[in-house]
Amino acid sequence: MKPVLPALVLVLAAAAARAAAPDAASSSEAVRNPGTFVQLTTRKWLTMDPADASDAVSFIVTGNVYESLITFKELKVPLRFVPFLASEVPTKANGLLSEDETVYRFPIRDGVKFHQGGTLTAEDVRYSILRFMLIDAEGASSSLLLKPILGVYSTRGADGAVTLDFKEAEKAVSVEGSSVVIRLKRPNGHFLKILASLPIVMSQSWAASHGEWDGTEASWKRYNNRPMTASYLQSHANGTGPFSVETADPGSQLVLKRNNAYWRKPASLAEVYLRVVPNKALRLWMLENGDADASYLEDQDFAEVKDIPGVKVSTSVHHTVLGETLFFTVAADPSSAFLGSGRLDGEGVPPDFFSDRAVREGFAYALDYEGFLRRGMGMRGMRARGPFPDAFLKEQAPLPYRFDLDKAATALKKARGGEVWNKGFTLTVALSPSVASRRVLAEFLKAGLEKVNPKFKVRMKSMPSEELYAAAEKRALPLFIAGFDADYPDPQSMAFSLLHSAGYFARAQGVSNPELDRMIEEADAEPDSPALTKLYLRIGKKAVEELTQVYTYNPTRFRAMRSWVRENDPYQNVNNLNLNNYPYFYSRSKD
Repeated sequence: MKPVLPALVLVLAAAAARAAAPDAASSSEAVRNPGTFVQLTTRKWLTMDPADASDAVSFIVTGNVYESLITFKELKVPLRFVPFLASEVPTKANGLLSEDETVYRFPIRDGVKFHQGGTLTAEDVRYSILRFMLIDAEGASSSLLLKPILGVYSTRGADGAVTLDFKEAEKAVSVEGSSVVIRLKRPNGHFLKILASLPIVMSQSWAASHGEWDGTEASWKRYNNRPMTASYLQSHANGTGPFSVETADPGSQLVLKRNNAYWRKPASLAEVYLRVVPNKALRLWMLENGDADASYLEDQDFAEVKDIPGVKVSTSVHHTVLGETLFFTVAADPSSAFLGSGRLDGEGVPPDFFSDRAVREGFAYALDYEGFLRRGMGMRGMRARGPFPDAFLKEQAPLPYRFDLDKAATALKKARGGEVWNKGFTLTVALSPSVASRRVLAEFLKAGLEKVNPKFKVRMKSMPSEELYAAAEKRALPLFIAGFDADYPDPQSMAFSLLHSAGYFARAQGVSNPELDRMIEEADAEPDSPALTKLYLRIGKKAVEELTQVYTYNPTRFRAMRSWVRENDPYQNVNNLNLNNYPYFYSRSKD
């Protein structure tokens, strides 16, 4: 836990925060700045490009600025949709979904305006969908649409060369009159959930005028897998949502301004300040003092915030977040500095250290799960039962792994024919400092392993999130800690991203299991049914047996905000923000 800032520093910081927001009032029970909302976060957003926004803070930005074609009617019923930028949800009954469930027709809503001028057209929607797929940046989410629409997980082959046929993509997403027509390779039971979770629609002419892809076959390859920093859209946005980007200082704050020309009723809030405040003590102080309306806080902070005068907390009943997880890289980059000596000589680990299941099992038993629940999560979590949060799959069996140093020793004595036990190792575990519980988890792992054998040494390396994930994508991290929020409300989101060889985490770990791949692809085509539930149970059981990831607790998320804040529709799940406990500012107001 970070130390509390001295009182003088807190006072000065709070004074600066008040000065930055217009018309800040003195501390009282009266509502501060009724039209202004201050939301605190621990770190900066990485991009404003909706085709590349994979981290939580970036998605909060894009989810409030850009919009999806359809959205979820409510959080608790993820199969009920309502039209959004499309004027109707495709069904067989209205003739917008083909009988074989492969052709979807989306009539585009009339009169929707972009923030920087221009009216939304079907061509803009088509461009946005194609751009989302074809940009295909490393670590982004292009596969969410590539797989159902074009039947591939990537636009590139194993050697990194582009393999996608643009003409095939052009035929699959077309414009007919004022509608966008999407043709899938085969029926996909998750497709509408995916679309409802993707706020990606932008102006084609605006993007092209600022050096982005112009929508033609001749130029698209130049933008494929381009570095995030090369895009104008990393720091600029132009959507149709209830808020537009006013100003942005990545190290400090983002200001969102109400879109008064919004196609729905304009938002209650005139401005939203998304402020970067890494220090928890300062976030709590600003919330208590009324300098912030709401703040990101971790599960372990619940006891501190629940009794603050003038602050209310609301608890999410849905366990849809996987929680902190250990990821073992079974085939690390041999040149990685995180390997130490790169040998099993007590001073490092070899690149394939975690390819031995006995090593992974030893680590799983060396972790004090209950200690982590107490110190890292403030007793606010439910023991994970596999790769699927409880809200997605209640039927999973309990995990077989618990804190047992004797079993950890037994497993590690077997590893590599006894070499691990006899020679020992020095290992670095990487984590992001923006989530304090990850440090606690690493401390418990370190303590357990070093109790098992004094020859085992664990070091911790804190890295900014963008550096950590960039290193993970290069397989430079033999062991890292991360969490995962579902891209859309379905077990398939977890199964693919975590376990499929083409998914983000399995790919970063160098994990490939043909049996798991086959089951996950089978689930991708299966409609919701008892058979699909059984298939996910088999997938989860296989993942637990393979043990390339160690799951801890599904957190019980909560929201902390001033009592003057109103959530007009707490179950609204526009752009899939509410599922992962992200703020959707359109649904908030201040009395």
